[in-house]
Parts: sequence; C-alpha cells; structure tokens
Amino acid sequence: MVNQVALVSQTDSVSLSDLTLVSAALQKQVTRDLTPLWNVEASVDAFESLDDVPLGYWPVIVMDQIPFEAGGIHLNQDNGQPYALVNLSDDWPLTASHETLEMLVDPSGNRTVASNSPKPAQGRVLILVEVCDPSEEARFGYTVNGILVADFYTPRFFDPVTSSGVQYSYTGAIAKPRQVLDGGYISWWDPRTRHVFQLFVNRNQRQFIDRGPLPAGFGTLRSFADRFTNQHRAKLSAKPPAGVMLTAALRDSKPTAVDTSTTAAAESLKKQIATLIKASK
Repeated sequence: MVNQVALVSQTDSVSLSDLTLVSAALQKQVTRDLTPLWNVEASVDAFESLDDVPLGYWPVIVMDQIPFEAGGIHLNQDNGQPYALVNLSDDWPLTASHETLEMLVDPSGNRTVASNSPKPAQGRVLILVEVCDPSEEARFGYTVNGILVADFYTPRFFDPVTSSGVQYSYTGAIAKPRQVLDGGYISWWDPRTRHVFQLFVNRNQRQFIDRGPLPAGFGTLRSFADRFTNQHRAKLSAKPPAGVMLTAALRDSKPTAVDTSTTAAAESLKKQIATLIKASK
C-alpha cells in the first residue's frame, strides 16, 4: 500500500516553491532510504493550501506557531488518519522530514517492539517506535537534494546485541542497539510495573525518568509520551549546517480545483487545529 503525504504551508514565510523543493527531497528520502529498510511506501507532494489536499492524504502542515512547545508533532485526526504540524524555523525541512518518517512508520501512535530495556537490569520492555527520536539533532541528519533531512533508526535498532557491519541508523550515527545520541530520547512501557519510562541524553549525560502508569483514556502511547517530551524537543532545536539552504524561485502554476469532499475534510482538520490552539491558550 502506498500512503499519500501532503506538504502544506499555512505561513507566508514558506512558499509553494519551497514546499516543492522539500517535498521532492522527502520523496527521495522515503523511496530511496526508508522504504527498503522499513517496507513502507509513500508519495510526498506539495500543495498550496489545505483546501487543495485530496481526500485520504496525510497532511504535514508548516505553521508560524504550532500549539505545542515543540518543533513538530504528529497526531491523529478525528477519523483516525494521521497528520503532522511543523513549527516554522530555520530548520523546518528537518522537522518535516522527522515527522513524515515517524508518521509513515507508526501511523497509529501505538506501535511498539519487544526489546531489551535501554535501562540496565530492567529486562524486556515494549519500546515505542519513533524512528527519529534517538538521533534527532540536526548534526546527525544528512542532505537530500541539498536539503537537511532527519536520520532514522532501522529495524536492527532493537537487536539484542551489537554486531559488526550492521546498520542501526541510516547515517550510521547510531552505532549499537537502543543507543540514544546527544540531544535525543526514547520511550518505552514496562509490563511489570505498567509504567512508561523515558531516557533523555543531554551533553552526553543520561537521565532515566519514570512517567508512571498510563492513565485511563490516555489515547495513544505516543500522545502520552509527547506530553513530557515536547518542551524538551523544542529546547534542543538546532540550526541547520551552513550551506544547506532553499534556493529555488517561486512557481506560477497552481494546483487544480478540488471537489467538495476535499474541502469538507480540510475544514474539519482546520477546526481541529483551531481547537488545539484555543485550548493551548
């Protein structure tokens, strides 16, 4: 199954030309890099507005300010389909890459893998599959078409032991199973205590945090973990390396008209985002 991702701007600072450049880079990253490792396929296309996004596409929306203390976040619409919000910044393409890859690998927000715990002597746990979090800082990313995109771990990230010649993340920045790099983090659920745990690494210092049990009506494991990590991720946002820029000129062409069902879907999502913004204030 090929998923369709729509890259959309709701800020005057990001043009359709910029979106087109970034969507092309993300399309290449997904097709060339993600698909062979995670067996997920997707098209990534740029649209001038949310009203132009066809029904069934998963929107990634760039905004002047998202209603969270984070560079980006991926959520689920009322109909269950995922979408992502990206905060405008110098490195918004990196964030868009991060959210797109994680949304494709885990659309539901509840995908876990049984593995040895990142915490010593804790035994086997269920680790939340968020493929970009352990190596999320800009310095661990790489460029596609001259645009900085996110590193991501491979399925071998959950191996029980380290083996020579194994690719644990696409760039190789992650060198062993369950390794969290500086500026990154990881979340998991312990079946014995029924608590959620997280590991943060900051300036190469590791901090393990017990978040307690999942409360009733928590939604998804990802949404519960994100309550604690959004502010942390925002503080760790980094500038892209010098020379990684968006350079293309504006395009004059516009997408074709859409039908009423697409407009209705766009209006529904706009209302949901507006409710989030209102609640955050």
